[in-house]
Amino acid sequence: ARAIETPIAERKPAPARPRTAAPKAASLPAAKPAPAKLAGGEPQVTKTSVNEAEAQWRRAVAFLNQGRVSEAQAHLGLALKADPAHAPARQAYVALLLEHGRVEQAREMLQQGVAASPSHAPFALALARIHVEEREYAAALQVMDNAGPAAQSAEFQGLRAVVLQRMGRHADAVNAYQQALRGGPQHASTWM
Repeated sequence: ARAIETPIAERKPAPARPRTAAPKAASLPAAKPAPAKLAGGEPQVTKTSVNEAEAQWRRAVAFLNQGRVSEAQAHLGLALKADPAHAPARQAYVALLLEHGRVEQAREMLQQGVAASPSHAPFALALARIHVEEREYAAALQVMDNAGPAAQSAEFQGLRAVVLQRMGRHADAVNAYQQALRGGPQHASTWM
């Protein structure tokens, strides 16, 4: 339930090769200077920072495809430092964190992603699911309420119905279940 799809098309295991000492963090490419700050304290995203984020993202994908997860995480972090709105980098980073059971770090990354783009459906849905698993139903509902048009999808409405039911709001849950059934694939759990 905490899964978030990774935007990487395929992740093949790396071919067997002799192991050498893991590179030190210092041997990774140096990060570009942080983007200039705007008056409000927000980083200014420039074409250069967007290009840097994309380059770091591509390096991370290459490392992931080789099975070199720690190096991939380092480059995903650099991509997000260059451009915090780089959705594929954030999505891959969250997927890695969840795969390794680092739920609190994944939650923080998702909260940052949702703050930057509340209607980004994968981030909002994954964050709402984490809240549901932690029995934080009001927080899950708030995330879904702020998701905008994405919240009308069958998947969102199905989760919303579960949350409303667990909060004792049965009439609202019935409406959400009906909307989920009208809006997409017919999941057996929604019918039940």
